[in-house]
Amino acid sequence: MKKSPKIFVIIVTYKGRRWYDKCFGSLRESTIPLHVVAVDNSPGEEDVEYIKTHFPEVHLIKTNENLGFGRANNLGMRYALDNGCDYVFLLNQDAWIDTDTMEKLLYISRKHPEFGILSPMHMNAEKNKIIMAYYDGHNNVSLINDLYNHSLKSYYPMRYINAAAWLMTRATLEKIGGFCPMFFQYGEDDDYLNRVFYHKIPLVLCPNTHIVHDIRHSLSEQIECRKQAAREHLYEYLNINETFSYNHLKKKYIKRYIRALLRAKFEVASQIWNEYTLLKKNREDIEKCRILHKLEQPNWLI
Repeated sequence: MKKSPKIFVIIVTYKGRRWYDKCFGSLRESTIPLHVVAVDNSPGEEDVEYIKTHFPEVHLIKTNENLGFGRANNLGMRYALDNGCDYVFLLNQDAWIDTDTMEKLLYISRKHPEFGILSPMHMNAEKNKIIMAYYDGHNNVSLINDLYNHSLKSYYPMRYINAAAWLMTRATLEKIGGFCPMFFQYGEDDDYLNRVFYHKIPLVLCPNTHIVHDIRHSLSEQIECRKQAAREHLYEYLNINETFSYNHLKKKYIKRYIRALLRAKFEVASQIWNEYTLLKKNREDIEKCRILHKLEQPNWLI
């Protein structure tokens, strides 16, 4: 009989009490045992006290400030590594699992130990729609075709999957590490998967299992934050699969800025200048991170 793996579920909490009963409650009902860790970014002690009272089995890490999604998850991942994890499962506070979600993911992982990150299908709160916006890759068409033809495979390699439900192997953490602390909220999973892709670690979607992800209360905020992250271009600059030349980008920004001014597009010119200013401000950190991310080591978890 195979030894039961140590799976640490990490949940970053922030003013999310309306979801805690479903989120933490679903983990209690899992068909395989789980070690649950909550990293609380909330101000005050109310959320911590609620979790302590209603879910005393949860290990709590209270931050002294709102660290954002990535840095808070890093605290949980470090704790999991220090306590002998075999897997880490990142789960959003506004999501919950089925009783057999983890069992099904673990089954696929054991058959394919080369898979570094496995993710279930994301369903909306009513469980009547797939949140397809959270996936991106050349296998999307194959997935849709197979769904239509009732010939679903157990997994599909993907290029991007939202980080709301990632099952990560210990080997992945030891090779890639945690989220880059240059990101506060949004963009950190894009950057992480760029690093995973660079190190040739497979990312797969497992559509025969799913989570419920209640995005109703946060969708508009998510869209705006992702737009802001895209405007800042940080995960593009940090993409180690592409070359980065500050001088080349500087010339490009200045040309675009002058062109916008000459055309009296002053709002566009202001946005371009803000993007360049951000690049200039972060240049040193970007170059350091790009070097660090190419190394096979637990970056940001050491």
